[in-house]
Amino acid sequence: MTTANEVLSSIQSAFPGAVQDSRVESDRRLWATIDSKKILDVCKHLSSKLNFDHYSGSAGVDWITRKEMEVVEIMASHGAHQVVAMLKIKTPRENPSVKSLTGLYWNANWYEREIWEMLGINFEGHPELYPLLLSDELMGAWPWRKDYKGYPDLTTGERAVEITTPEGYTEYRIPPTPAEIEAGTVVVERPKYPSFLEREQKEIKSDSEMIMHLGPQHAMVPGPFLLDVLVEGERVKKAFLDVGYIHKGIEKIMENRTWLQGITYTDRMCYVASLSNNECYCGAVEKILGLEVPERAQYIRVILEELSRIQSHLIGTGEFLTLVAGVGYAPWQYMIMDREKIISLIESVTGARLTHTFVRFGGVRNDLPEGFAEQCRKVLPYMKARTEEFIELFAQDPIYHVRMENIGSISPETAKRMGCAGRVLRAAGVAYDMRKEDPILVYPELDFKIVTGTRGDSADRIDVTLREILESIRIIEQCLDRIPSGPIKTEAKIPKKVPAGEAYYRVEDPRGEMGMYVISDGGDKPYRVKVRGPFYATFQTLTPLLEGVYIADAVAIAGSMDGCPSEADR
Repeated sequence: MTTANEVLSSIQSAFPGAVQDSRVESDRRLWATIDSKKILDVCKHLSSKLNFDHYSGSAGVDWITRKEMEVVEIMASHGAHQVVAMLKIKTPRENPSVKSLTGLYWNANWYEREIWEMLGINFEGHPELYPLLLSDELMGAWPWRKDYKGYPDLTTGERAVEITTPEGYTEYRIPPTPAEIEAGTVVVERPKYPSFLEREQKEIKSDSEMIMHLGPQHAMVPGPFLLDVLVEGERVKKAFLDVGYIHKGIEKIMENRTWLQGITYTDRMCYVASLSNNECYCGAVEKILGLEVPERAQYIRVILEELSRIQSHLIGTGEFLTLVAGVGYAPWQYMIMDREKIISLIESVTGARLTHTFVRFGGVRNDLPEGFAEQCRKVLPYMKARTEEFIELFAQDPIYHVRMENIGSISPETAKRMGCAGRVLRAAGVAYDMRKEDPILVYPELDFKIVTGTRGDSADRIDVTLREILESIRIIEQCLDRIPSGPIKTEAKIPKKVPAGEAYYRVEDPRGEMGMYVISDGGDKPYRVKVRGPFYATFQTLTPLLEGVYIADAVAIAGSMDGCPSEADR
């Protein structure tokens, strides 16, 4: 199996002098600063020679005191090895610019656009540096920069000013606050780029084509996003996706909260994945602190995170099935009632139903209550029987087959190239799961399978989800049998100020690979928290997937991707 040391040696041999600095954290983690002129060649080498076929994302960092910025490229492999390479490129803070990787990795598109609009780092060769998450008023303000002061005016509680245009439309403008004016972050002249509407209209080639709006409020995916489709007759010729309607700003907020307070915000990135989000953030901080989590606490984390996976799969599948008719109407009612049993189990431990803030640095907040194992052993057989019943029900329904089978199919090669995550990737036949690929806690000691599909279509995506519930039940049952007695928190004292350092930690949340890149500068707050969310990775694959399909199939395809725009707009 390839190791981080071998990857580093390969880069140094192929490109002498390209590695300006490096650190081998473990056999599975490589950190290296690469000469900005050589980064594209190095990435091509990793991709073609060392099987780094998975572009996991990128992060932008503003080192204001150094007067420079960094772009951190995160690359891994779809099963050929377990090394994650974190390649850094430095650029001056004045007119920052780096080379785009979109020609090498298709899914680099959104990650680079996000860094461009948030930090103002240009990506040379990017095909479409257009706003993705920000409103027009904030373009050019670069809100992730450390000197950005554009916070709402809390003294009045009002920020947006309503304006009626000459055409009769209502628009809103956000006037600058005194803090923005004083800091000089008010945008005088915004960057020039075509608007979302102009980019859409440019694609209309004849009078027989029209733009149809699906959203920003639409049932096919919970949460607001805008999906516009250019249609001719009943066929979709091109799709356009606009996100950023939720405006959470969690990554920026976490830079202004203590390390412990940050756990609360991870809950709210995606409330049905709050426990795995807790795990991802705390795991990264534990790496920086060098903490070992007691074995009992590890088992408790696994039990609760797998219960959370079950409840997430139930609500996501149930909501979606109401859109495709046939058997879809009844399962929603049953799945939401069954989910209550799982939610109640989690609530008995954490005291909360959705946003738990349960995982702690070095352990968990509290132990399992008395009688928890017995309650679990009553619910899990019931849940297993119900899930098997759902699988059988869908297999027998002809309407379900017509609406779902061979609709929105993705090949394994396409799924990997586009950076799909979770059930979308595994339904295409790619056995990629962080619990096996980058294992944490006690997962290496547990016996479970990675569930995959064969067609990669909408039906396979639902089938994989339901069969994953059965595997989660298996995992929980093993944990209940094996959980040892002992402490639930490390004995080491957790400092208020985390020593300077950085870490990248990955978990398999209900929607796939969730990663967090955390930097400490030695203070009582994170210097940077960059979230690599699974649905953000999968979401950008929707537009090419819809080209050429019937309008009626767009709902089945989009809904079967297990969406959480709340996480995408973190």
